[in-house]
Amino acid sequence: MKRVEPVRIKEQIAEVERLLSKHNSSTIYADLWVFLNQTAARVSDALSLRYSDFDRIEGNMLNLREQKTGKTRSIMLTPKALELVARRRADNPEHTYLFEVDSNRAKGKPISRVTVSAKFKEAGDILNLHIAAHTPRKNLGFHALKRGVSLPTLTKLYGHSSQAVTLAYCGIMDKDIEDVYASIDY
Repeated sequence: MKRVEPVRIKEQIAEVERLLSKHNSSTIYADLWVFLNQTAARVSDALSLRYSDFDRIEGNMLNLREQKTGKTRSIMLTPKALELVARRRADNPEHTYLFEVDSNRAKGKPISRVTVSAKFKEAGDILNLHIAAHTPRKNLGFHALKRGVSLPTLTKLYGHSSQAVTLAYCGIMDKDIEDVYASIDY
């Protein structure tokens, strides 16, 4: 199975969002794509978020108990993420979850991770990108590294055990290292 990589061209991140809006009857998948790209939350953690979780934020920090690790981690909510939460809450006042399904079959439950991966994959296929539910989390790290954010900072942001894990996670490949050598001009 091919490993999911970050979307390396920023404009394609916005294009995936556009395709998710265009090819689905609701904005839920596009909204989730944006939220994940803005927060670097794991998809399973984002899907479990309830509106009541946002009632307890301090400033723009959301304390989240990670399903994978069981640890509590603080996630900074960007203005764009906060606006998205406010809009979804206003549009769906009867929902409990931030990313809740409207279908009768799954009423009162968040969308499934499997469905999210399938929807993201469909949008990625149109753009010839290999993406899935975990891609937005990787996007944030990849583009932050390209902007010069330090590796120790990203390792802490992700809660990784080592910088090597973060490097691999952010999609830094041999080609990126070759590009460094190729760009030496002195």
